[in-house]
Amino acid sequence: MTRIPISPAVLGLALATSTALAQPAPHDPAEWHADLDALVETLETNHPNLHHTTSRAIWEAQLDAYRARLPEMSEAGRIVGMARLLALVGDGHTWMPMHALPFDGLPPGPGFRSLPVRLELFDDGLFIVGATDPELVGLRVEAFGRVPVAEALARTLEILPRDAVNFSRELAPEWLMQAELLAALGLAETAEIIALTLTDGDRSRVATLHPLDADMRYDWVFSMDGGPQGVATWHTAAVGTPLWQAPMTAPARLVTALDNAAYLQVFSITDQPEAFAGLARQAVAAAEALDEPVLVLDLRRCLGGDGSLNPAFVDVLIASEALSRPGRIRVLTGRQTHSAAIMLLSRLENRTGAIRFGQAAADRPNHYGETNIWVTPNTGLPLIHASEYYATATPGDARANHAPDITLPYRFDDYAAGTDPVLAAALSYNPET
Repeated sequence: MTRIPISPAVLGLALATSTALAQPAPHDPAEWHADLDALVETLETNHPNLHHTTSRAIWEAQLDAYRARLPEMSEAGRIVGMARLLALVGDGHTWMPMHALPFDGLPPGPGFRSLPVRLELFDDGLFIVGATDPELVGLRVEAFGRVPVAEALARTLEILPRDAVNFSRELAPEWLMQAELLAALGLAETAEIIALTLTDGDRSRVATLHPLDADMRYDWVFSMDGGPQGVATWHTAAVGTPLWQAPMTAPARLVTALDNAAYLQVFSITDQPEAFAGLARQAVAAAEALDEPVLVLDLRRCLGGDGSLNPAFVDVLIASEALSRPGRIRVLTGRQTHSAAIMLLSRLENRTGAIRFGQAAADRPNHYGETNIWVTPNTGLPLIHASEYYATATPGDARANHAPDITLPYRFDDYAAGTDPVLAAALSYNPET
């Protein structure tokens, strides 16, 4: 057994390895039974509250049902079954990745092959945002085979964390791009031929897709619509890239003057290469140099990091008299605002007059965290589980997430046009009205 603690900072900034994915070889049911025993022992030993979402009785009943079905299940079905068990735990730090994790030294995971399209879930539907075929780009997905997209999403969410709904909805489009997974979920007859019903306005068509070669992988961390390695021609729906989606080259990005505001985008809460509190000092200095000091803090792509760095960061903001008035600090959030970024949101909420814009964050203010990667001993599946509880809000705070003060829809048309209505709303906000 291998247990590798990986901080969310590393998860957010690690580069993908070049190890080729391979189709998983079938394992004997006895190996799966042994892995299941090891998984249960690992969770019961390390998770602080394994039954915070699903009762022990339901959990054990599902374990028994899975054990009984193992001999007759396909390899992909067994993987999906184990993912469904992990999803019952519920928190956003306990789940099974459906593609290779971007860390050296880890096995390739399920080894599922990806489709030649990238999907993204917007408030107005599931869209193809990138593809090898330009005629598919920008089309909305209506069905997988004969299954409507709403039901396809529901089936996918059953194998994602039950109690971190927004985080799961962020991951779901990536899961729906895995050929063997689609077949195991009953969304395709086979993994070799995937039929999608697509629409563009009033027109409808069925596209037949075939999976990419097993060694063609997408950049799951850095890019929303980029093509996989090994594909020469790739098309995207967006005509431009807004600042918040521009490629990351460091844990944070500071723009000292952006439409009468200082703009600090944080990808990972880390001291490297620049101290996190030092970033705050630079951002505050840039904001204070403006006629009307405003600091925009963009956490929409911040998957987490080291939450112990948050107090010093927020202390710098509090010390600024110019930013102490309500609405002078404007925080942007979304479905990727996760883990240590949730802790930062709670601290900003409790100690500043910050106003939040965008979409609700990934998971609860009070949540189970830490990214611990454990590999099943026989089937070689990297799994993630929580090991700590973080009460970042008051003890009785049962909110499912940090919701913004001003909610902006996440729409395909804005993405395609390369615009950023969330940032635009934050920049135009008038705290005096």
